[in-house]
Amino acid sequence: YNLEVNLLLGSMRAPLERWSARALSPGLAAGPGPRDARDVYELEIAREPAGDALADGPFRRAARAILRYDIFEPSTLTGCLERAPLRVGDTVGARYHLAPGLDLFFASRVSAVFDELVAERSLRRAGFTYRTLEGHPELGEETFSVEKDTRSGAVVVALRAWSRPGLWITRAGWFLGRRLQVAASRGALRHLARAAE
Repeated sequence: YNLEVNLLLGSMRAPLERWSARALSPGLAAGPGPRDARDVYELEIAREPAGDALADGPFRRAARAILRYDIFEPSTLTGCLERAPLRVGDTVGARYHLAPGLDLFFASRVSAVFDELVAERSLRRAGFTYRTLEGHPELGEETFSVEKDTRSGAVVVALRAWSRPGLWITRAGWFLGRRLQVAASRGALRHLARAAE
């Protein structure tokens, strides 16, 4: 598969439909290798009273944004979904704005959706995990979540991932690709903080 470079002026449905038929990236089942990037980005975005999440507080607002893939800054990446909120098995398209008039389109598949109280850790967490599809510039898995410490009330948004280059072009441009990936992830935390306000 080749990286799909598009001048997308209209609907993103056609590229999403093409990607929906693809299998997961080869090598995902083995999990992360010793040389793969492992990323953890976290940002405390609010405080709620101790206890479970408020019905319409920062935690729930961030959770709704995450489950409709309103995660990244729109100037960086625009999502394309089959439906919202996301469900296991959904294909999530991403239109990455590389340069004015030049976008890259790639997709991943949702492997888990969660909204759970983890009593032994005094934690409420909500979000989803997706895995890359064949032809994605990266090979890996990422979890997007919002977490509330039910003792302190701290609400944190988090992105946790492992990845490695998935195509020859991303292997060749690894240094630049990593810089773009890190910048997008840090921007996502800021965007989710605004969504939770």
